[in-house]
Amino acid sequence: MPVPARPPARALALAAAALSLTLAAPAQAAAPAASPATSPATSPARTLHVDALRWVGGRPQVETRTATGQAAAARLVRTLDADPAVSDAQVRTTYQLTPTGSTGLPTRRLLATDPYLRYAYHLTAVDAYAAWSTTRGAGTKVAVLDSGVDGTQPDLVGRVQQIGNFTTESDAIVVDHGTEVATVVAGAYGNGVGSAGVAPDVTILAGKVCEQSGCSSDAIVAGITAAVKAGANVVNLSLGGPDYNRTIAAAVDWATAQGVVVVASAGNSGDQGNPVEYPAAYPGVVSVSASTTAGAAAAWAQHNASVDLSAPGEAIPAGAPGKSGSYAYLSVSGTSFSAPQVSAAAALLHTVAPRADVATVTGWLTGTVAKKAWPDGYGAGMLDVAAAVKAAQAAQTAPPPSTGTSSGTATVPRVRRPLRPVPVVTTS
Repeated sequence: MPVPARPPARALALAAAALSLTLAAPAQAAAPAASPATSPATSPARTLHVDALRWVGGRPQVETRTATGQAAAARLVRTLDADPAVSDAQVRTTYQLTPTGSTGLPTRRLLATDPYLRYAYHLTAVDAYAAWSTTRGAGTKVAVLDSGVDGTQPDLVGRVQQIGNFTTESDAIVVDHGTEVATVVAGAYGNGVGSAGVAPDVTILAGKVCEQSGCSSDAIVAGITAAVKAGANVVNLSLGGPDYNRTIAAAVDWATAQGVVVVASAGNSGDQGNPVEYPAAYPGVVSVSASTTAGAAAAWAQHNASVDLSAPGEAIPAGAPGKSGSYAYLSVSGTSFSAPQVSAAAALLHTVAPRADVATVTGWLTGTVAKKAWPDGYGAGMLDVAAAVKAAQAAQTAPPPSTGTSSGTATVPRVRRPLRPVPVVTTS
């Protein structure tokens, strides 16, 4: 389908909407604080995993040890914290692949026959079509660290590079969520199949960091490390939960220091306590909330001071992995699908301004938004892809920003440790 000469109005709404799987945990305390421990006297001792972050060849590497019971785990964390070679140690955090149960989030449904571009109102809402005359993202890599990506999906075939399975689950198990996120980023345009992504020519680096039981912190760190090593320009994390994790925070710091833009979904519990969620709330991460099909702020989406901007999060057409030789296309909803639109926009900015640093790219994304009369907490406004690309183009006429040169090494950030929270030891 050709690029429409006069695309429909940004506020074009779809009556049909759908519920997606979300990588969000139940609402909990927003700030990174120690969780109360269950008394060993009231519960049987159990094996806990403790992750220690070391640096090998300038890259973060997680080593895992086990301890029986909370007291032993707490002692192990203190011992590891005292090791000069360990920058961070914490009992493993797991983010869940579970629906939020929000009554405000639209339901999931199967789309009819192809083509589905007519359902892709979000491409007009974020003004993606106008950006494609400049770039569609060829040569740029977006890492989708998720539940796995099916590289045979028709809208992705030939543009998926598998960078590893960091879970204990089989490669053969590919939950729909990761493939759907990847098609929102990079679904092919003009191929007569499905819909289209916001950056339809980018390459997807697929890292499996989530299994059906959840997304463990050690897998997420390993996925971030592998993505940067594979040349990712952007990392998309459509996952989250209320627990702060020191090892993930350190890996994010390292990735952004290498010039990689990290984008995460803000969460889908805005109408159920509206907690701050991680990794969206880590410093340096671009946190994305959501709007409705009508262009209003989505009440079900997290909205708080950590959010940078918003993108459409309801009734987004997305492709699922293959099952018995067929590939379903669904209408999906959640900040899991607003975040990849911003990841795609960041990838387009990289093709226009490959030497721009993370702060500059983030500034283009947030500084060119379409302003909305929304309540506080939804960031600067609605993503405007064409305006961001135009700003990046204009900046290329001036001297390029100084990004410095990376030595390829990393120093263990000991000076920051007093500012970090007390290590968390939980049994959940």
